[in-house]
Amino acid sequence: MPEEERKKSGRAERVRSILGKLSVPQFLVPRRFLVSMELMLANANISFSAREWMGIFFAIGVVLFVVVSLLVNLFAGIGAFLFTEALMLAIPRMQADKRRAEIEEALPDALHHMAVSIRTGMVLEAVIQEIAEAEYGALSDEFAQITLEMRRGRPLKDALLAFSKRTGSKQIERAMRLLLEGIESGGPISEVLEEVSEDIRAVRMIQRERKSLTSQQVSFLAMASLMAGPFVMGVVGALPTIMTQAMAGTGGTEQFPLEEINSIMKALSFYVFAQAVSGGIMMGVVMYGDFKKGFKFALPMGVVAYLVFYGVKKLMPGMLAAF
Repeated sequence: MPEEERKKSGRAERVRSILGKLSVPQFLVPRRFLVSMELMLANANISFSAREWMGIFFAIGVVLFVVVSLLVNLFAGIGAFLFTEALMLAIPRMQADKRRAEIEEALPDALHHMAVSIRTGMVLEAVIQEIAEAEYGALSDEFAQITLEMRRGRPLKDALLAFSKRTGSKQIERAMRLLLEGIESGGPISEVLEEVSEDIRAVRMIQRERKSLTSQQVSFLAMASLMAGPFVMGVVGALPTIMTQAMAGTGGTEQFPLEEINSIMKALSFYVFAQAVSGGIMMGVVMYGDFKKGFKFALPMGVVAYLVFYGVKKLMPGMLAAF
């Protein structure tokens, strides 16, 4: 077993050294953006540094740009590069949102667990250690970090506030502040923990009810943006090809302004992508009441909508010819 661990450690070190060579030079990245990226990666629990993460996706983007430009065209290559760089931001954001939701889901049970333990006579620091060793997933990892910080001499208040900031959750930050206010006021800690736990449960219940009530609107936005709109636009985009095939050999194709039609087709493809992106942003407004939350849906929906549009546009003339 130790031998296997040494081998894994050696492979990890080799990978880390390779990634270190891909790191983006620090002077090329604005410090503000670098700090923001470091915080985003920390919230997502991704172990890469910001410069390593950016270097990886920049290298992948350059390779895709060259390959797609040679296979398709320059415009598609630029699109592939921009999509890769968008993924650089989207992946940590989605991972952070997923981890935040996991912590928020486990926190009420963990606080109740802490309240019960304190009633048995345990001190708060020992209870935090107990939660760190329990099976609460990402929340246990965060409490283990709190325990480590306290052992290094950081005050409990600062450690709890740092935990709330790492998660990036206003709900968790509010809960930690309520807990600290209760502790500082000298009230029974177990009762404070129970009240905070019930408060979080009530908020989570309201959020679930909101998702349930808005599911119909979200489904409509998704279907319109991903299927109905791209399918109709794909059929429209296939019409020039269908008409050209129908008039082939008759000389009638010269009557069609093909250049103008092709420019219209490019505008249609942009419309399909933009409609899907705006639909994703609207889903964030409907589900969470915050348009910023919709950006995690916007890019994937835009890509899927464009693929549906492109597929229908390419397949429709052949299907009609077969019939």
